[in-house]
Amino acid sequence: MRTTVVTAVFGLLLVTTFAIGGKEGPEPLSPSNATPKGAEAADAAIKKMIEDLASDDWRTREKAGLDLATKGDKALPHMRAAMLATDSPEVQRRLAVLVRKLDRDRLVEPRRVTLSAKDQTPKQIFDEIAKQSGYRIEFGGGGPEGKYSFEFDKTPFWQAVDAVANAAGFTVYAEYDDDTIRVYAQDTMNPHVAYAGPFRFLATNINTSRSLQLSGISKREGTPRVNEYMNLSFQVQSEPKNPMLGMMMPELTEARDDLGGSLLPPQERNGYRSGYYSGGYRGHNTYMSVNLVRGDRAATTLKSLKGKVSVVLLSGTVPDIVVTDALKVKKKSFAGRTVGIDVESIEEDANQKGVYVVSLVAKRVTPVDPNRGEDYGWSNNLWQRMELTDEKGNKYFCYGPSTHNNDGGSVRLTVQFGSQDRRTGRPGPSLGVPTKLTITEWQTITHEVSFAFKDIPLP
Repeated sequence: MRTTVVTAVFGLLLVTTFAIGGKEGPEPLSPSNATPKGAEAADAAIKKMIEDLASDDWRTREKAGLDLATKGDKALPHMRAAMLATDSPEVQRRLAVLVRKLDRDRLVEPRRVTLSAKDQTPKQIFDEIAKQSGYRIEFGGGGPEGKYSFEFDKTPFWQAVDAVANAAGFTVYAEYDDDTIRVYAQDTMNPHVAYAGPFRFLATNINTSRSLQLSGISKREGTPRVNEYMNLSFQVQSEPKNPMLGMMMPELTEARDDLGGSLLPPQERNGYRSGYYSGGYRGHNTYMSVNLVRGDRAATTLKSLKGKVSVVLLSGTVPDIVVTDALKVKKKSFAGRTVGIDVESIEEDANQKGVYVVSLVAKRVTPVDPNRGEDYGWSNNLWQRMELTDEKGNKYFCYGPSTHNNDGGSVRLTVQFGSQDRRTGRPGPSLGVPTKLTITEWQTITHEVSFAFKDIPLP
């Protein structure tokens, strides 16, 4: 797998935050069996390791560095804060090396699970996986009764979750585009899944079409040529720590059937493969497909398919525009690096107490790519880059936009914010009156991922 920095190098991420909300993350979501006391103890242990980087004893310093590395991305917020606070060049140097490495690992390496489960229920095992990964796993229950045993030794997250679900008769759902992995009892299964680091590739269907050539028939062969084209569709799902903003067109390197024939389509003459899936939206699930050409109808199985795809990942955010005293601002303009806005009003909805409506016109600042032409999708993720917070920094949930008059260079948005998470139906935190509107700038990397499927049946 190959990573290319697009809008920021990892060293610059020392002062950024990851994902919308001003916190490192998506911030690990505590499962039901985690306690604040346990989280405080973990934080204290990390802070002690950082303090030990300044020890007079070199063995203590080396051990602290190794221990911090084993904590992974969970230690990043503490290390970034320490880099800004310390006056020690040696501590800054050590922290900078660790942060750069962990930043890369955070994006391109999976979280891993190590556990020894003996005669435990599926819920007990999923709770432990959730605790180790820091992800929320919503276990629906209601499935087959029984207890199971598993041995996981640094097993990638997706493989561990699927192994338990498949053995216990549950189905994993990761296509809701939020930070929750759902495991439900369903009379279905997903037999064709591939894994690549923190990504899960789920084959969904194959469509096929046949054509019979009726003109330009070879005199030597004397028979019409039959062509059959196929399209394999699949989902790409990322771990909750890895929001995706889109991906380039996939490229196949191998596609062979059970008779040894190749299903690779002819190479594109100009080699132009640019284009994004997902339109720049921030999410954890996207769809893509690859074209195939069938050589022999006697073949029954796509024995081996290999390819690669470049995934655009959100690596960090920095404030682009900050509007203070939000409820007092009316008909005022603000300029940022990526966008300019004319704020018409930010006020409470007259019909919904505690719901606030932001009305503005956004104008594109970045130039149009001459190779792609006018891009009407530049504003697709603008509402996802907006944060409305109270005086303590607590963040309102964004309920999404109403979009009007998108002419390619500007767009009118009306965006609602409230205190309840409408996706889950759960009440949100107690929030004060909103005082600040922030539009963040997304920093990205493009990471090349190799994937492979085996033994997919052909129609």
